[in-house]
Amino acid sequence: MLLKTENINLKLPDDLSPEEKKELETIRRRKEELLQDIQRLKDEIAEVTSEIENLGQSEERKSMQRSKQMAVGRKKFNMDPKKGIRFLIDSGLLKNTSDDIARFLYKGEGLNKTAIGDYLGER
Repeated sequence: MLLKTENINLKLPDDLSPEEKKELETIRRRKEELLQDIQRLKDEIAEVTSEIENLGQSEERKSMQRSKQMAVGRKKFNMDPKKGIRFLIDSGLLKNTSDDIARFLYKGEGLNKTAIGDYLGER
């Protein structure tokens, strides 16, 4: 435990009444419990913060991997439109619906216009 806590058995002042001594001991014991609770909460916060940071990094990695796969899919599409579309569908980057494929072709980001024409002409 990182927090230093006082020893509950510290000498009590002699000028206190028995009730005051008992109350002081109760206060010291409660203080010890609270300090332990504070340390436990600090540890939990540190753990959650670490998990959040790791989650952000993994989401970032997933996004980067998705972008790379999309770039590969575009290249494959430009070389062979059917294989490119199949790769994107198999990778989960594109749904096998006419709407989703049409949106992909319409955006045309990085797609060869001739490849788009070839793909549309074959269907």
